Amino acid sequence: MIDYHIHTNISADCKVPVRLMAQAARDAGLKEVGFSEHIDLGVPVGPDFTVDFAAYEAAFEQTRREFPELNMRRGIEAGLDLRYKDEIAALLNAHPCDFVIGSLHLVFGHDPYYKDIWQQYSKREIYDEYMRLSLETARSCDYYDILGHLGYIGKFCPFEDKMLRYDEYADAVDELLKTLIERGKALEVNTGGLCMTPSTMPETAIIRRYYELGGELLTVGSDAHYESAVGHAVAETLDGLKSIGFRYVCAFDSRKPQHIKIP
Repeated sequence: MIDYHIHTNISADCKVPVRLMAQAARDAGLKEVGFSEHIDLGVPVGPDFTVDFAAYEAAFEQTRREFPELNMRRGIEAGLDLRYKDEIAALLNAHPCDFVIGSLHLVFGHDPYYKDIWQQYSKREIYDEYMRLSLETARSCDYYDILGHLGYIGKFCPFEDKMLRYDEYADAVDELLKTLIERGKALEVNTGGLCMTPSTMPETAIIRRYYELGGELLTVGSDAHYESAVGHAVAETLDGLKSIGFRYVCAFDSRKPQHIKIP
C-alpha cells in the first residue's frame, strides 16, 4: 500500500517526528510513503508555514536508513497562490525533492479552517471563489506535480451539506480536470476528507469524471498529521478506484511519475 501525503514536525501544524510517522507507516503495512511538508506564504493567521530544508533532509535521511523496508519519498505541499508563485518556485528549484503537491488553502485571503470566512461570506460565494481560484492557479502555477485535496473548502464548512459536488460545479470541474490532464498533473485522492465529510477529497463523482475524461495520474494520501491517521482508508480507497476502472496509482521520483499497479 501507498500513502503520498504525510506530514511531520517539519510542518508547522504537526508535532510528530519523521521517525515516528515512518514507524506508523511500517506498522500500517505501507510499502511506499511520501512526506509532504507545508510551504504556504502569506497566510494571514496561524503558524509560519515555511520549511527548514536542512532539518528536513537530515531527519528524512536518518529515518530512511532506519527503515530500509519503506520506500520513502521527500515531498512538499506548496500553497497554490498567484501572489507568491515566483517565490515558491524559486524555493523548490533551490531545494529539489521527489514531488510537490499544490494545494489551495486560501479563499478571499482566508483559510476556511478558521471561522471568520464563514461569517463574512455566504457559502455560495465561498464555494464559487474556491472553484474559480482552483482553476486559475492550476492553469497558472508551474511548480506543482499533484493537485491536492480538491474539495478542501468543505472540510471545515459549518453547514450540514459540506461537499463540493460535481453536479453543482460540473462545468468548472470539467475545465479543471481537463487542465490537469493537458498539463500532465496528477489528481490527489485525499482520504483525510473522510474524517470530516462523507467522502474523500474530491468526491467519487469527480474522480469518476476524471476517469471518463481520460485522466490516468492519481495519487492517494491520508494527509496525516498524527500517527494513527497514517494510511487511513487507503486500502478501501484503492478498491474504489479499481472499481471505477483505474488500474494504477502514481508514485514520484525526482518529480517524475511512476505507475504502481493497484492490487
